[in-house]
Amino acid sequence: MKAGILVVALVLISCGKPEPQVQKGQEQTPPSADAGPAIEAMISKLYAGMERAYNEGGIDTDSLLNANYEAGVLYVTPWGWTEPLDSTKARLRNAFGHVRDYSHRMESLQVKVFGNAAYAFFVLRQQYTVDGGQLDEYLPTTFVLERKEEQWKIIHAHRSTDYETIQQYVALQQQRASKKK
Repeated sequence: MKAGILVVALVLISCGKPEPQVQKGQEQTPPSADAGPAIEAMISKLYAGMERAYNEGGIDTDSLLNANYEAGVLYVTPWGWTEPLDSTKARLRNAFGHVRDYSHRMESLQVKVFGNAAYAFFVLRQQYTVDGGQLDEYLPTTFVLERKEEQWKIIHAHRSTDYETIQQYVALQQQRASKKK
């Protein structure tokens, strides 16, 4: 019986919150009270820039992405591919001749900050016409961010989608294939 109580006590002690390990010369940066709203504003500004780029032109989307994403970031696309930022940039540049009437909105934006790291989750809804076909995308999105000096950068992006959006992608590809024949 005493051995059982000792084991339970040791388990409870080991489950306690560990003290953070700070190496010599390193300081822990506490989360700032305005980090969450600053990240929300950054994400909103990013998508507002994309909307202006698609609808008005004259915006260098490469620079827009460079300002918000870490150079080595990998983006997990809604169709399950992982692509480096340069591929994302090229894909966006190629879309400009095809996309019209782009609009977006973000739903359920939630940000959680952990010192110099944070994540943001939201549902991105994008509506636009591409090559004459209407798309209405539902894209649950997660960003992992890191604060570098006083600026937040996206270091990982993951986007999912729903069955209806996948069906729209398939219909668009079928439409494109039938036009080529």
